[in-house]
Order: sequence, then C-alpha cells, then structure tokens
Amino acid sequence: MTLLRQALAVSTVALAATVTVPLSAQAATLEWGECEIPAVEGVQCARLKVPADWATGRGEFELPLARRTAPAGQRLGTIVYLPGGPGDSGVNQLRGGNKVTTAVAARFDVVTLDPRSNAVRCDPALASAPPDVNPDTGARLANVVEYSRKLAATCRQGTGDVLDHLDSRDVAKDVEAIRVAVGAKQVSLYSRSYGTLAAQAYAEMYPHRVRAVVLDSVFDHSLSGSQLLESSTRGVEDSFEAFTAWCAGAAECALHGKDAGAVFDDLYRQAEKGELTEPSEPGTRISPTELSWLTMRGWLYRPDWPGLADRLARLARILPAGTAPPKPSATSVFPMAAFCADHRLTFRDQRDWERQWAKLKTVAPHMRAHMVWQVASVCAGWPLPVTNPQTAARVRVPALLLNNRHDPATSWEWAAHVNRMIPRSVLLTRESAGHGVYFSAHNACADQATDRYFMQLELPAPGTSCP
Repeated sequence: MTLLRQALAVSTVALAATVTVPLSAQAATLEWGECEIPAVEGVQCARLKVPADWATGRGEFELPLARRTAPAGQRLGTIVYLPGGPGDSGVNQLRGGNKVTTAVAARFDVVTLDPRSNAVRCDPALASAPPDVNPDTGARLANVVEYSRKLAATCRQGTGDVLDHLDSRDVAKDVEAIRVAVGAKQVSLYSRSYGTLAAQAYAEMYPHRVRAVVLDSVFDHSLSGSQLLESSTRGVEDSFEAFTAWCAGAAECALHGKDAGAVFDDLYRQAEKGELTEPSEPGTRISPTELSWLTMRGWLYRPDWPGLADRLARLARILPAGTAPPKPSATSVFPMAAFCADHRLTFRDQRDWERQWAKLKTVAPHMRAHMVWQVASVCAGWPLPVTNPQTAARVRVPALLLNNRHDPATSWEWAAHVNRMIPRSVLLTRESAGHGVYFSAHNACADQATDRYFMQLELPAPGTSCP
C-alpha cells in the first residue's frame, strides 16, 4: 500500500446538465439537477464547460459541480468550497454532508467542484504501483525518473491537453468561472489543505470578487524544494511526538508503559530488512514507506491516537493480529500531476537525493520523512513544465487562517509563515492535533469564530487559540 495509491482513491460522480462559460464575463445560467449514483437529498449537481487553456481559450474541459442551497429569503451569499488533496472530490464530499456549520448553511449556498486534476487518467498499472523511493532500501533516483516519464506519457494519452493546465492558478480561474455562472458579485471561499493554494491564488487574482476567505490547514507555496521537504517532515515528526506524549500519560493507550517511539523504530527497522509483515496476512510485507505513510494518513490525520497505538501494538505482536487495514484498489487517476505543476522540485543526482533523504532522517528520527518525499521524488522526474512555481503569497484581502498545532500534513509552521505574508490575516490556532479545523474537528471555539467571520466579516483577535 503506497502514498500515491492512497491519494488516488478518488471516485467520479455523473452529473447533470452542462453549461459553457465563455471567455467574456457574460453570466451563464447553470442547469442544476439531481446528482446521479445515487441522488442525495438537498444536493444538486451540474457541469460547467471552461477552456482547457485559460490563456488562449483553446480546448474544453467540463467541471463537475455540486451545491447545497440556503433557505429562500435568508441567503447572504455563496461560499465556494475548495477541497484538498490534490485529488479530493468536492462533489463527493458535499454529497456526504455540508462542509460548513448549520448556522452558516442557513445563510449561504455552498458550491463546490472537482478540481481539474481529478480528471487526469493514466495507465492504472503504473498509477497504482509507484516505485520505491527509500534510498536505504536500494531505491534509485534514475528508476523514479524513468517511472515518472513513462507515467506522464500514459497520462497524456488518457487525459489530453488539460494535462498541461492543472495548476492552482488554473483552478482559481475555474472558480472565477463558477462565480460568473452563479451570478454572484462576490464569493466567500472556504478552502482545505491543498485547496488553500487555489484560494490564495484566487484572492491574489480577483481581490475585488472576494467577500471572505478562509484557509483551513494552510499550504505554504513560498517554500523551495528543500524547505518544503524539511518543514513538512518536521511537522509530521511533531505530530508523532504529540502521539507518544499522549501514550505515555494515557492508560487507554495500548502501548502505555512502553516507549511508543522505540516500538515504532523497531518496526521500521524490521520493514527495512523486509521482515515486517501484516499480522493477519503473514505473506504480506510492509515496506518502511508504507509504515510511515499509513501511520500518518491512517491515524495521525484524524487523529486517532488509540487506533494508532492499537495498530502498532498488533504489528509488534504485543496484541493479537486483528484485521488488516483495507487495501486501495487499482486506479488510473493521478491528481498529483497538479502538485508537479505547482512545484519546482529537483535533485541533481543520486548523491543529492540521498543527501536530502539523510537530512530528513535527522529532522524526523522516528517518521524519517513526510509523504511529500514520495510525491517530490516523482515530480522531480515529471517531464511537463512547472507552470506555477513557488512564490510568496501576495494576498491583500482580509483572510482567516486555521491550523491545528500538531498537524501532520500542513504544519503549523506553514500557517504561521503564510500569516506573516498576508498583511490583513489572522491565524487561529487549535491547540490540538489532526488535519482540518473548521466543522470537521467539532471545536465550538473555532467553529464560532469562523461562523462570525463568514456571516459578519469579523475576524478574531490576532493570536487567538482554541483548545
């Protein structure tokens, strides 16, 4: 089980009628209808045609959209929800439930999209089986580069011209097309994780069209490749150390009374030797990359610290085998192509790759690396141009930033840096762990502050924190 296979587990929903937004600012009327597979009460779907290439107007791409509407007579405006990933489906997420609190849902229509990177289709045999990226287990950068080039060739065949136009600024232009199509003078943005890059881009490009912008679990697009790798790795190690500290003091931790970090390290060493296997499936080996990735994505994300302790205890044979985590199915989707379009990531040669890997292991002696290492390694060999390379945030509208103190994916360090770059922003810190703050964390303090901003445009005081 690998990072890319997990990240690519995205489904596509068949939607209702299609409307084209022309390059002129003429509003188009979307034909909203019931979503298919299956219909969900309270959710409507549509498709919006936009240019594949916004710069020239050439090509055509259909954006899947979904919305939940506010009751008639109470509507304050429209919130556009930008999902994370890359690869998360805003349409499927909104079908699963609203992305805002009941109070905000009563006053705003919530509209979302499947970002264009979700449409990238490649050879499933390649997309589902990325190469080893751990130099300690014999991985070679040349093999990763060869894989990337082969994969890109199949993505070109399966995706077409939109493959060249996947970056966050393209998504921001798609959001502007949505604004035009719904007939809103301004929109409010609620973005999560990787979606915060598109939200920052939209606020930079169309400041007069922004009513409010919330960046939840903030991505920092100003970082160089090495800064990105090191800061993300510091973040996931911090999240793991928060877990081990909890385990030391919590009787309900399955590893209570043991050194949880040492247990993980021993499992990692077994994985490096090819000796770590799934307890309930002894023939299934677990690689060190899989161990670190699943620890992060499966348990630190939510966070589920009792579940992580239980998993590590079963892997260490301290507890009975239990049930293996579900395995992702094969997929042809490769939304990480958007990450490659948004980031210039390079390694000079095998020696440089190994040097950076060694540095990450000193930054994170337990986790060794963040999941971004695998993506960065693949992107380093990606043969398509980097169309939106890293740059400092140039947002000049008020913004509310939300971040957990111990976020394993988008570190608090990133949020603090973006906060310093956006002059009229406020960072609200939730003094807890996990990925995602507003609504999903069920934190009344953070939810009320965000609701107040959405409805009254009142930002919390600088330095606000919530338990």
